[in-house]
Amino acid sequence: MSWIKAVTSILIVIICTFELGSFILTKYKLLLVNQTPSFYESEKHFPDIMYGRTEREIWGAWHSSNSSYRSVDSCFDITMSFNEIGARDDSFSNLPNSSLFLLGDSFAEGFGVEKVETSEYLIEQELGVPILNFGASGSIGPLQEYLIYKNYNHLPHQGLIIYVLPANDFHDNDAKIWKNIDQTRFRPYFNEVGDPLIPYYFPSAIPRDDFQISSSFKIVKNIIKDYFWSANVLRTILILARDDTKLTTNNKSFGIKKSYFYDATHLQQTNLISAHEGILKSANDRDVLFVIIPSKIDINRWENEPDRDNYKKQLWYSYFESVQERVTQRVSVLNLLEHLPAQTDKLFLTCDGHWSPYGNKWASDVITSHIKNNNFFKLNKKNH
Repeated sequence: MSWIKAVTSILIVIICTFELGSFILTKYKLLLVNQTPSFYESEKHFPDIMYGRTEREIWGAWHSSNSSYRSVDSCFDITMSFNEIGARDDSFSNLPNSSLFLLGDSFAEGFGVEKVETSEYLIEQELGVPILNFGASGSIGPLQEYLIYKNYNHLPHQGLIIYVLPANDFHDNDAKIWKNIDQTRFRPYFNEVGDPLIPYYFPSAIPRDDFQISSSFKIVKNIIKDYFWSANVLRTILILARDDTKLTTNNKSFGIKKSYFYDATHLQQTNLISAHEGILKSANDRDVLFVIIPSKIDINRWENEPDRDNYKKQLWYSYFESVQERVTQRVSVLNLLEHLPAQTDKLFLTCDGHWSPYGNKWASDVITSHIKNNNFFKLNKKNH
């Protein structure tokens, strides 16, 4: 049995050496992931955000109510707090009628930045009216935004700001795409038979209280992440092995040419239009501002297109241009692609495709200027 002891001793030495090396590499920030295991952190941290993301509502992805969670990646470490209904915002009790409803996905939620750095918070401070943040991560699309608004449009508000993200919105509720990705997620899709706004759910869809998977593999993975510096080396190796450039500072994943500003199918475009028509109808006579957001992919594609404005010939963009004159309420469309700063790379997190604090500030400045210059919504006089 001496060979067993010898092998065991060698393995212990290798593991300890690997752990020590991982600690040194992390401290000098030489890895793609340089997180301190929660076991070694002196300050109190909240549970991982994946425990706070739910899929039990009819619109799917949402947040646990009255809770706070930690969201961490290689370029950010933030705390996300949710109110009594699960929105990333302060309490929605005693709201004034001047409030504005914000619909959107992770860009509206403020993924990767602190609350005070989100575009929602900055717009609220500048306009002087509450902005109700109904943005959420987890592949939220226009059909889900429609369902969210129908469920909560009883809350006091004078109008809506709707973030339109072509990079995701055309496929987030496309059942043909998601049937090959994951049919167990409890999320709605555009109905292919009859009214597209009557949501379709995969028969195998399972409502869940969090995005974590209860399995032996997941338990072991969390133990390594929470207690060992080696997790940073293992995650870095995995990123490089997968060429998962979404998590690296180069953002090579955005070098692809496909852009939904230009490349959405006819059905994807008509479905997106149907969802926004449903929101406009539910909004009655309230003012509505659509904010069209370009991703880094869209910006790269736009910069290299022979005819940069060719996307404006697409059905979806023609809809937004025409809807301003067709509906009874005041509708305005703001295309952020037409307001880009000189250095567009600064708009996005270095490890992720979402807005950085700089990007959120840029977007909020453009949005608030558009609202004020066009006398949109009813604002306090001091903010004009």
